[in-house]
Amino acid sequence: MEVFKVSFQENKIRIDRWLRRKFKNLPQSFFEKKLRKGIIRLNNKIVRSNTLIKENDLIKIKDFDKTVYAIKTKNIAIAVSKNQIEIFNSSIIFQNNEYLILNKWKNIATQGGSKIKLSLNDILKSISENMNLVHRLDKDTSGAIIISKNYLASRIFGSLFKERKVKKVYFAICNNRPLKKFGVVKMNNRKNESNDDNKKSHKESYLSVTRYRVISFNKGFSSILFSPITGRMHQIRRVAEYLGCSIVGDRKYNKKNFIIKNKKCLMLHSYYLSFNYNNQEREYYAKFPAEIEKEANSLGLKIVDKNHIEKMINI
Repeated sequence: MEVFKVSFQENKIRIDRWLRRKFKNLPQSFFEKKLRKGIIRLNNKIVRSNTLIKENDLIKIKDFDKTVYAIKTKNIAIAVSKNQIEIFNSSIIFQNNEYLILNKWKNIATQGGSKIKLSLNDILKSISENMNLVHRLDKDTSGAIIISKNYLASRIFGSLFKERKVKKVYFAICNNRPLKKFGVVKMNNRKNESNDDNKKSHKESYLSVTRYRVISFNKGFSSILFSPITGRMHQIRRVAEYLGCSIVGDRKYNKKNFIIKNKKCLMLHSYYLSFNYNNQEREYYAKFPAEIEKEANSLGLKIVDKNHIEKMINI
């Protein structure tokens, strides 16, 4: 076992980022598993990977072994082509010295894994070691994503997300439509819910809250806006399934077994982001990929506009 004390310079950063900086040879998935199982604890408590650490906090690693944690293995460099860098640069919506907003394209994971040949994070690190993903999008989800350019920006965005001060709106083409045109869905995002009283304290941490509004409906399909208040894995896809209107192209969250005919991609797009950064209100819109525009037009569905966004964030 080993215990590490958080310094002043490390104040208010996510525990998973602290771990990845400390042990650069180990992947994100390694730390998430250790945190989930309580092998790595903060102040002797089980915490989630996005928990912010504070000065003088104690990070305990129960299975600490220098051969695993302390020795930096030789990193295998991921080859990033010139074409991939050009795609990245052409997808930038906005950038300054502190952060950039990227219109992420489909079929690229945000972070690496055992079956991932190239991730968005690999591209970032090939450009600058200081660039970091502030949040994530699924591999098959396109649209606006925030990337910090330095340590201070990472801390600021970490606080904004923790305090739920980043507004996000997604556009989806769905099978069927919800019973109500708009509303707020609160549901447990945990795969295996337990009624054990000892686990009740953990239920709130799995609660997902999502606003939605139907824009249009035609011949069995609908265009819907979703605004996640919380940030849970596959939150929007789970909510769509719960409402009885699985997202077109979603092969996982599709209980009603809607027929998927030649849908090569998920019809889900992160369209809008807004937040207050350094006392200035910022908002960004991500252009739709061609396949979503084409699908919406072929189904006779409306595409979102700024008026829809105003109604959405004020539900």
